Amino acid sequence: MELSQAIELFLKFKSKELSERTLKEYRNDLELFKKIVGDKEVEFIRTADIMIFRTSMECSPSLINRRISALNTFFNFLVDMEIIRNNPVKPSLRIRKVKQKVPEALTNEEIEKVLATAMERSYRDYLMIKTILYCGLRISELLSLTKESLVKVKDRKVLRVIGKGGKERFIPLPEKFSKELEDYTKKLEGDTLFPLTYQGAKYIFNKIQEKSGVKLHPHKLRHTFATILVDKGVDIRVIQAFLGHASPNTTVRYAKVRDDVMFRVAEEVFGG
Repeated sequence: MELSQAIELFLKFKSKELSERTLKEYRNDLELFKKIVGDKEVEFIRTADIMIFRTSMECSPSLINRRISALNTFFNFLVDMEIIRNNPVKPSLRIRKVKQKVPEALTNEEIEKVLATAMERSYRDYLMIKTILYCGLRISELLSLTKESLVKVKDRKVLRVIGKGGKERFIPLPEKFSKELEDYTKKLEGDTLFPLTYQGAKYIFNKIQEKSGVKLHPHKLRHTFATILVDKGVDIRVIQAFLGHASPNTTVRYAKVRDDVMFRVAEEVFGG
């Protein structure tokens, strides 16, 4: 099987479990690999080809690692499908100890500026910013919210979020913010809370940044949410439960803190 055919097979197989954005990244990475090594038969691709690809890239170590990881996933798939015998991607091809830049959090003054600027644009933009800030959502999670995402648990409103890998989590909402979201949804014609594309949301963030003078992007708001909780002395397990970062080893423990503790944290920290 030629590389181009294998790429299409892989992407078709993954299309039902990955987001459009992730599929696009896989396609870009794999097409770039094909451009460098040629559309050869996959059974004849060797580790040397991966090395040629690696050395051809003039980009950051983190991006190189991501592309190598994409190749690793791709060739593991081909091994599982019994199209090739061995994965030519070796662990030594990755760049080790990539320094991760710690994202900055907004100050209280910057939060006020951003929310005020968003409100000047529209109530939708204001709630979009506030939802990420109060719930610690990823932008993909925010844009997938619907009216059905607002549910009741123990007579309290919570946000039902579908995160990475289709994992479900419930985020307690402060009473005042819950009322804002409910009032907003009643006026919506469609079902989606924030009917925007990723590019549309990015445009709004850029406009708010431009007018407020505050450097802004969705992940910065998510990091601000986590930082606020850390500063308030909230247990790291509770923060991980909010963010959807629970590892398999701690999932059972998180289940014990999801209810009363998370409700209390949401109200005490963001209920003002």
